[in-house]
Amino acid sequence: MSTTPQGPGNEPSFVAENALRIASESITHYDEAADTYHCSYGPPSPAATVHDADRNLLVRIDPGTHQVLGFSIPNFKAWYAEHADPDGSFDVELPSIWGDEAAPPE
Repeated sequence: MSTTPQGPGNEPSFVAENALRIASESITHYDEAADTYHCSYGPPSPAATVHDADRNLLVRIDPGTHQVLGFSIPNFKAWYAEHADPDGSFDVELPSIWGDEAAPPE
């Protein structure tokens, strides 16, 4: 049995493989004093921060490649009350590369 995700023709799916790698390397932390939830993909690295008004969170991106490195959710308790599923879970879906649809890094 292969542990490498497979694409439609049984070739390795690098998108799925990268998603699994990012998920396994994610670091999350809730700062109760600041009421802010943080999620980093992989080890911390320098990043630019972009406000994502549609999702009401801050996205950290690599300033050169625009790869998404993580995100933070300020006012997390209020955000969670609005976005959590009935079972208490929540999803934040972000592109792997921050594209033209978003404002440039500040």
